[in-house]
Amino acid sequence: MVAVAVQPTPAPTTVRYHPRGASADLFRHHEPEVIVSGPAGTGKTYGALWRLHLAALKYPGMRGIMLRKVQEDLTASALVTYQERVLGAGNFGVRAYGGSKLTPAAFQYPNGSTLLIGGLDKPDKVMSREYDLIYVNEATEITEEDWEKLTTRARWGVMPYQQVYGDCNPQGPGHWLYKRAKAEKTTMLFSVHEDNPELFDPATKRWTAKGEAYIAKLDALTGFRRDRLRLGIWRAAEGVVYPAFSRETHVREVNTGGWPTIIGLDLGTRNPTAILTIHYSGDRIHVGREHYERGMSSDAITDAAVDAYVGTGSDCIVVDPSAAGLIASLQARGITAIKADNDVKVGISRVTSVLDDLTIDPSCENLITEFESYRYPDGRRDNSDIPVKEHDHAMDALRYAVMALTTPLDESGVVYYDDPVVVSRY
Repeated sequence: MVAVAVQPTPAPTTVRYHPRGASADLFRHHEPEVIVSGPAGTGKTYGALWRLHLAALKYPGMRGIMLRKVQEDLTASALVTYQERVLGAGNFGVRAYGGSKLTPAAFQYPNGSTLLIGGLDKPDKVMSREYDLIYVNEATEITEEDWEKLTTRARWGVMPYQQVYGDCNPQGPGHWLYKRAKAEKTTMLFSVHEDNPELFDPATKRWTAKGEAYIAKLDALTGFRRDRLRLGIWRAAEGVVYPAFSRETHVREVNTGGWPTIIGLDLGTRNPTAILTIHYSGDRIHVGREHYERGMSSDAITDAAVDAYVGTGSDCIVVDPSAAGLIASLQARGITAIKADNDVKVGISRVTSVLDDLTIDPSCENLITEFESYRYPDGRRDNSDIPVKEHDHAMDALRYAVMALTTPLDESGVVYYDDPVVVSRY
């Protein structure tokens, strides 16, 4: 470990931060993995930021990081709270450096402690260092693989314990984070709106004016949104497009040695690009691998698609029909790339038809999560509707591939292609 020059810390102004509920519990829990779960507006992020800040003040030379799946999302939310409401609460002598004035790369404390800013859309920057504390904002956005990789970086050793911790709003009960807590791998703390002093006055046991207005908005929500955002319950979305999907039935490892392979690709810019490696044999379809990433350049997407294609000896890549430029780029590199059929209703029907024969490798966490979240508007399971354009990136990539692998047989089912030549000419 590199020695850190420690300078005297300037005397801060009087700061009175009194954490409540789960935010207070967070300071007491030193387990390797902790998550604070709760409905919207309970002060989870504010408490998590203070925990990071106070540790930096207490332990000279400690190193921490606050991060999110996409760094840009962090700089527009939690980073603003940290700068304005945490650092702004006292004269701490903390200096921002790197990056830009609005989005610095790190903060240096007078006692030698450092807090870095990061995103898992730039993993090399995050994973190249060691830390005492790793704070993940909106932890449900990342994959379990991301989380486990982060645990290997919590080893700086200045603090008496190292930890990966985060905050989140509840999702469906099949989410990896909830299951990890149920398996007692991660300690889950539960926050409530009464923890937030801006919303609730503990002296009078009454909502503040701001609290009354905010709670009224949350009480007006319906269905799973109210359960998640008002009550903090981990509840599945209503009206999911594929209600027959379950992790217990569809998620498992499969030996696909010798099976033909195709790639399904949904192009994203600010949204993720989803690249699925799909093996098939007879009437069986297995999704063996996913690449799911935001903010990729055109060249990076092309390279990732080529790697998936070459690495598995695929027959073809079935590409988002809006991505004419990408298709041309792939074809110029000798890849069999074809334009996907983008009939959403027919595609959903086809995926539904093959669901009994579909399996997904456990590593494809984003596809699995989207299966549990992809839904129709207003919770209706009505095939006359088009699903909400959310949680649909891996869903679209899967639909493109299934459309290429199947063709209508009659009203009762589909027939599967088993000839790679036929598939690549589809």
